[in-house]
Amino acid sequence: MSSLLFLSRAEVGELLPEAHDQLDLVEHTYRALAAGRVELPPKPGVHPRKDSFLHAMPAYLRDEDVVTLKWVGGYPANKQRGLPYITGLVVVNDAETGLPVAVMDGAVITAARTAAASGVCVRRFAPDGWGRAAILGCGEQGLFHARLLRALNPDASIRAWDPHPERVERLAGLADAASGWEQAVDGAEIVVTAGPIIEDPEPPIRPEHLGKRWLALPIDFDFYFGAETVASAELFLADDVGQFEYYREQGHFQGWPAPLGNVGEGLGRDGSPDRVLCCNLGIGALDAAFANVVLERARAAGAGTELEL
Repeated sequence: MSSLLFLSRAEVGELLPEAHDQLDLVEHTYRALAAGRVELPPKPGVHPRKDSFLHAMPAYLRDEDVVTLKWVGGYPANKQRGLPYITGLVVVNDAETGLPVAVMDGAVITAARTAAASGVCVRRFAPDGWGRAAILGCGEQGLFHARLLRALNPDASIRAWDPHPERVERLAGLADAASGWEQAVDGAEIVVTAGPIIEDPEPPIRPEHLGKRWLALPIDFDFYFGAETVASAELFLADDVGQFEYYREQGHFQGWPAPLGNVGEGLGRDGSPDRVLCCNLGIGALDAAFANVVLERARAAGAGTELEL
């Protein structure tokens, strides 16, 4: 029938576009989603262990005629096993025939596109002249976000905290270690939270922990930010409002107000409020956009391994 191109994690990492190109790719995809040019059903999931998940994330990008499926797992207990929290694969299908044409590591795409999604929000909604940022959680997402923030503002002061101090060392040269999450957040104009996604969290960040002007970027659902703090934002957006409501039905985001729209819509709004919270849950459309670019570059470079079907 055909062959299937396999791309390893290392190969995918080498084929990713540069940081600022990633931001443009995310912004284009967000705007296409807001304009109705993306088919993006809510991602179904199963939960074989407490606080774990395996999600299927299909997406179709009409502008590029690209269809993909990401199969991604998150297991918080993996860090005790010496294994990564997030693992996954992305399958790319031919939109004309439906045949699979490529399969690639999805973990590095997940990390890169999530940080780039935050970067688009920083570029649009961060307080003018921002110079201080906080990162709570120093796993792979913390590392990718530290690199992204440093690329956006090389002179920024970035403070990082993690309940496992040895993980903060991964951000050496990118961020300074804080003695606690409170010290990291104090005075920060951008707050990225990258904790685990769990059932029944006890979010500690309250409005008084933040200043007058801030951008909050919780990529860990409701692990750090509670309803009162979200309600104090002047603008609250989600990358996918339908998905947000689906997760609310599953027990997350209890007491949170409804988002005022999706991030793509928010990018086109006038003005820039002082307090903004963008809840980027992670959408398959971004995985599709990144996988498409990676596949194009792989074909141009002759990278990957051809597998017979």
